[in-house]
Amino acid sequence: MKRIKTLLFLPILLLVAISVSSCSGPKPGTVCTTCTSGTGTVSLTMVADTLPANPSLLTFRVTITGIALVNSAGTQQALTLNSLPVVDLMRLQSDSLFLGTFANIPAGQYTGVIVSFSNPVITFLNDTAGTLQGCVSGAVCPQVALVASGTPQASLTFTVSSTTAAGIGIDLNLSNLLTISGASLTVNFATTNLLSAFTLPRTGTTLSATQFDLIEDFTGVVSISNQAITITSASATGRGSLTASATANTILNADPSGTLCNNPVGNVANCVASNQAASMDAVLNSDGTLSIQEIEPLLATLQDTVEGIVVANPNNGTQFTIIVTDLIPAAQNSLIGNLHIGDGLIVNLAANPSFFVDTKGLTNLQGSLSNFAGQSDTSAIHLGQSVAVHVTTFTAATGITLATAASSNTDTVTLRWSRFTSTPQAPSTPTFDIAGLPSYFNFAQGSLFTVQTTTGTPGTAGVTNFDGIPNTGSLNGDPVGIRALLLENTTNSANPAFFAAKVRQH
Repeated sequence: MKRIKTLLFLPILLLVAISVSSCSGPKPGTVCTTCTSGTGTVSLTMVADTLPANPSLLTFRVTITGIALVNSAGTQQALTLNSLPVVDLMRLQSDSLFLGTFANIPAGQYTGVIVSFSNPVITFLNDTAGTLQGCVSGAVCPQVALVASGTPQASLTFTVSSTTAAGIGIDLNLSNLLTISGASLTVNFATTNLLSAFTLPRTGTTLSATQFDLIEDFTGVVSISNQAITITSASATGRGSLTASATANTILNADPSGTLCNNPVGNVANCVASNQAASMDAVLNSDGTLSIQEIEPLLATLQDTVEGIVVANPNNGTQFTIIVTDLIPAAQNSLIGNLHIGDGLIVNLAANPSFFVDTKGLTNLQGSLSNFAGQSDTSAIHLGQSVAVHVTTFTAATGITLATAASSNTDTVTLRWSRFTSTPQAPSTPTFDIAGLPSYFNFAQGSLFTVQTTTGTPGTAGVTNFDGIPNTGSLNGDPVGIRALLLENTTNSANPAFFAAKVRQH
């Protein structure tokens, strides 16, 4: 485990060994072995909410090892996962994870869902006053493996029929999952009120009656078959692949540099091509299929690209540090094969680098785009921003030394989407104020920030997606999960500072 002293903007590198333990799966002897075929269909997604007060989490990686539905007789119907997904739960504050559409489920009444997890690994800023899990106060500690126990079950009564697909959402309460005990962090997947479930679409969403959920910003390598697009994420992210079909309403957006898909006409193949990198938002339909809501190319050819949250910026103009949240490896001879979600990476800029903003079609940026786009040094970079960097020379981590994108060789920096939970103040629209940003943003506690949303017909270009509320005028005092661009200026006085593509009322 390596630590980065964020609040002083100086790297502190130490190593702590912590044991790893897996959680148990569905209980032996109760899984149905004679009802594996049926006529019903169930689609499952997962979200996460309500962060613990401390520490300030940057990534929270777990492996989902099994899912089972529980019928009214108490028998478990195990579902077959295409893979064992490795999930960063912090993405699920604002985004939904598509677990799959499962066919041949026996029709009947069901009363719950069981999810089995293993191998929790976190990266966090220790914003407590003392040492925590071997991490000193004020330091960022990557890749802390934790011992975990228990298997959670969510109670929900729902019907699987032979004529209509069922949609089920699973909600993981992070504040009930991770607790501080003395100087240690503990994970208990059997904690009371950890897992809950709800039928899709979620109450209050702006989705139509024929739509279950949105699967947003799924990034990876493109494969095209007619109007069907498959995006395959890097193996190190564990997210697998997602296939969705283009429709007449699919939004085609230009890449961050404005050179790809800048004048699309009709067919999705006029916007993206096989073996490019792209980001896709997909609608999970009520029949279990996926349709493309929005797609944009990211790279014409695959290049080593690392996305992460900025956690240190010494303001020397050329260097900053990120915690890895996503990867796009080069097609051949990739340099970043040893990086994983939650690792630290020191980034050194080349002379005259290109700075872009991935707007995903948002147009209501009120002149703030230039706070990042077109800049050329780290004065445009702020703690808490999510950025993607093109790595051309790379030194892997060794021992207590962080991996480095070697000096003068990172030539492109693209602002992407910060995902976080905060507390809304008085509801209003199309802007609203938030307080209580995570500590890794390094703003004074109690500071207020304005979030800009774009209202309009749901599912159309440039419109903010809402979940749990029709618009921000309906917000209550509960926390909200937000995916937004942080377009702050050099004096930290931009108003608004955040431009949201997604707002989810927890």
